[in-house]
Amino acid sequence: MLTHLNLINFALADNLAIDIEQGFNVLTGETGAGKSLLLDALSACLGERTDTNYVRYGSDKADVTAVFSYQAQSPEADWLTAHELADESGEIHLRRVIFATGRSKAWINGRPSSLSELKEIGRLLVQLYSQHSQQQLLEPPYPKHWLDRYSNFGDHTQAVKDSYNTWQKNIRQHQAALDAQTTRLKRIETLESQLEELEDVLQVDYKDIEQEFDRLSHHEHIMLDCGYALNALEESEQNINQEISSIIRRLESHAGRSEQLSTIYNSLVNAQSELDDASSSLKQYIDRQSFDPDRMEELNAQLEVFHRLARKYRVQPDELKQQYETWQNELQQLHQLEDPEALAEQVEQAHQVFIEKAQYLDDIRREAATPLAIKLTEQVKQLALPEAHFEFKFEPLEQPSSEGFSFIQLLFTANKGIPPQPLGRIASGGELSRIALVMQVMNAEKTEAEVLVFDEIDVGISGGTAEIVGRLLAGLGQHVQILCITHQAQVAAQSDQHLLVKKLQTDPASSTIFELDEDERIQELARMTGGVEISETTLQHAKQLRQLKFQTT
Repeated sequence: MLTHLNLINFALADNLAIDIEQGFNVLTGETGAGKSLLLDALSACLGERTDTNYVRYGSDKADVTAVFSYQAQSPEADWLTAHELADESGEIHLRRVIFATGRSKAWINGRPSSLSELKEIGRLLVQLYSQHSQQQLLEPPYPKHWLDRYSNFGDHTQAVKDSYNTWQKNIRQHQAALDAQTTRLKRIETLESQLEELEDVLQVDYKDIEQEFDRLSHHEHIMLDCGYALNALEESEQNINQEISSIIRRLESHAGRSEQLSTIYNSLVNAQSELDDASSSLKQYIDRQSFDPDRMEELNAQLEVFHRLARKYRVQPDELKQQYETWQNELQQLHQLEDPEALAEQVEQAHQVFIEKAQYLDDIRREAATPLAIKLTEQVKQLALPEAHFEFKFEPLEQPSSEGFSFIQLLFTANKGIPPQPLGRIASGGELSRIALVMQVMNAEKTEAEVLVFDEIDVGISGGTAEIVGRLLAGLGQHVQILCITHQAQVAAQSDQHLLVKKLQTDPASSTIFELDEDERIQELARMTGGVEISETTLQHAKQLRQLKFQTT
């Protein structure tokens, strides 16, 4: 559960630290006080997108930290172990620093982490429901997804998707084999002919014969230049080797008198050694060279073949070897091409697997739909909709899909004697908000997250309806931790911890959050029900709301 939040220079918060309790926690405050401050900070720690507006005016960065406790055998414990982030404290510290430049950094238990890692662990820790969630009810896939989630059909729906994808993949492979079969034999014949044409030619390397041909073409000039070089090195009257030897003798006696001269002397000695080696190698090279006109004619013929084939296949001569290997690989793949008949059998097998899994999913969905609709009806009736009635409608799809066999609609009527119709066609905005609230609470009962956040989901309700919503959330708070922003005193009165958000008239403006004791809670509930002027009547009403909390627990 969430145990602590620390906000430094975050939006309107200067330096704010707050402890969060187990159970049902509410945040209230006047409009503009910054009630979303705490939830925005929590969202930042969970890897959600941020912007520079979160950095307090005049500061260069905002720094927020959320601390969670967790159980040893929980999904988040497994995640921490897998990422080598677990420690002995039994806590998870999520930290996010947002810079005024727009950049941000994140840490998990003190180790720098990516936003994707924050989101991964965040999904295991916190589930967020907002006042805009009612719009999801109007989206066609929502009833099916809600039914699957509430009924824990996640593994079955994934199995159907996987089997459908396998079936479709096999269909594509089979069709590709059929398409390839028509041109396969002709292409094999072409490739074999091309490879045969290149096979003998590529027994020699193009670059090697090109270099040898170039050397024979310039044989006379090479010998003349080599002879001149050898003569200059050691055969002429004033050759280079003799001159260097003379220089070395003159400097040898002075080398010990100067470190710099010693270095020069050693360099010249090394140069003389290198020149001696070069002269020796040049003599051997000259002795071994001979001009072979027959060999030159043979090389020329080979090069002509290379250039002819290069023009034919529109590549450079030195690229023919790579082209040969490419054709070899293609030929091998064509020989290994699967038999279309065998693939057709795989398609049928995959189709049967999909049909079995999809039929089973459809059956369990239909079986779960009726009792779930009854439960939803019972819950919604409490929210000033005494004649509410829900039922699921299953319509066969024209073609089975990865979602199964049926298109599932949630039908609703608020009036006795009126047949149920799709929600988007018949439900008013107020009815949608109450239905969405109940469905979210029911879904929350099934979530694995230990922290549920409700952001003003009670908008559009009041009076006795709000009181019932408060009871629903209070009951849910006995199993998980709840954070709820609310404007309804009837909801806030049912909470275990009441946090008040206040704006302070500092320069620049700031907000603070603090926990209310029982007397302070009565004052805040009276403000929420009676406005600015708190009378004895509103105080008595606030006390009665709190008494209802203790009577129901």
